[in-house]
Amino acid sequence: MKLIFSLTLIWALYSTAGALTCMTCTDQTCSSTIPLTCSSETMCITATILATQYGISATQLYKACAASSLCPATGTSTFSVNLGTQSAIASAQCCNTDNCNSQTLPAPTTPAANSLQCISCNPTTSQCITPITCSGDETNCFSATCKFNKILTNP
Repeated sequence: MKLIFSLTLIWALYSTAGALTCMTCTDQTCSSTIPLTCSSETMCITATILATQYGISATQLYKACAASSLCPATGTSTFSVNLGTQSAIASAQCCNTDNCNSQTLPAPTTPAANSLQCISCNPTTSQCITPITCSGDETNCFSATCKFNKILTNP
C-alpha cells in the first residue's frame, strides 16, 4: 500500500513539474507579460502580426501557450493572407522550453508581388471582379461563402 501511495505521489509531483510555462501578454499592446502555466499545450509561441484593413495598418503582438497543431516544430515561420480589403502577414516563432517566448519579433515586411492574381469580392455588394495581386509565398486562391443571419427582436 505504501508503494502505491509513494508512486502516486511521485507521479503527481512529476506531472505538475512537467507543465510548460510560457509568457503571455497582459494588455492589447503586449507592453508587459506574465508567465502562464500551460494546461495541455506543449509549445510556446510569440507572433507579430501586421494587419491591414482598407489601407490602414496596425501591428498586434501575441504571446501564449500553443498546441502542437499550431506549432508543429520549433523555429520561425511567416504566414500571410490577402482578402482584398483586408490582409495580414505574421511572423511567428515556436519553442518548447519554459518562458522561451519572452522576445518580441520585429514586424514582418510585406513581400514583393508575385505573378498570381485572385478574384476578390466586395463584401457589401457581393460583386466579384476585382483582382488581387498576391505577394511572397501566397500561391493559392480560395473561395468561401458567408451567410449572415439577421436576428429580429420584438419592439
